[in-house]
Amino acid sequence: MDLEYTPISPVPNLPFTESSFKRMASQYTLDTNEIGIALVDIWNFGWENGPIVPELGFELSTERGVSHAKRKRQIIQEVIAPAVTELRDLGVQIFHCNHAFFLEKYPQWINSTTTAERENLKKIHETNSGQPPAEKHKTFPPNEWVQNWQSRHSDEINNWAWLKQNDKVYEQIDIAGPMKPQKNDLLVYNHIQFHRLLSERKIRVLFYMGFETDVCVQFSDYGMKYMSDYGYMCNIVRDATTTFETAETLDGLWKTKVHIAYIENKYGYSTTSRALIESIMKGTD
Repeated sequence: MDLEYTPISPVPNLPFTESSFKRMASQYTLDTNEIGIALVDIWNFGWENGPIVPELGFELSTERGVSHAKRKRQIIQEVIAPAVTELRDLGVQIFHCNHAFFLEKYPQWINSTTTAERENLKKIHETNSGQPPAEKHKTFPPNEWVQNWQSRHSDEINNWAWLKQNDKVYEQIDIAGPMKPQKNDLLVYNHIQFHRLLSERKIRVLFYMGFETDVCVQFSDYGMKYMSDYGYMCNIVRDATTTFETAETLDGLWKTKVHIAYIENKYGYSTTSRALIESIMKGTD
């Protein structure tokens, strides 16, 4: 299997300049049984029957704008769903990585968790409810000044009046229709449980698909940062991910591409869904 990376150091026979930092391939021989697919936050934003707050309407009920929701839906329908179907048929283990309260209703939850893990989750929910924020113990910069500028900045970025209404959306979130867990899929809610599931199955190479490339794929409790710390090879499937762009980055999806390059440098490699499938198919011939 050719896994790809983008160098940031001298490449033999090329000038040492940024234009030489092009994606290159490294060949690995992997067993299908040691590979897992990590599906991160495959939510049903962008679907007509998806999470909608009536007073906001479809567009304002999306997480990061209607164009973002539609792009993710397209990736789910055209890339992730068909790829996962093929990979599942080829014997690759599929992991649905999501928040526990989105996963608990699925029958696979019992096979994916232990009694102790479920009891511990219940205790965490009870312990965390209603806790006041930690007090700040410092004299400079003055707390009032810090609170004022941080509050203003936060509202400018997040629009808290809208966000408070949009919070109702999260009561309706579910795994997108084409990606519902299948019989032998496993459900993942944090890195400790994920590590247990992987070590029990001797899976050491993960291919991540899902959203957002720069946030949850990397930094959620089941994301690359945690799993890389255990020593797992964490790879990104380039055509099976995206993040929310800005007016400056939307044409070309540059924010997504920058974070794919970061993942290649930080956690593992990258590939495409087709290349991954074809490599596994060749190995089974």
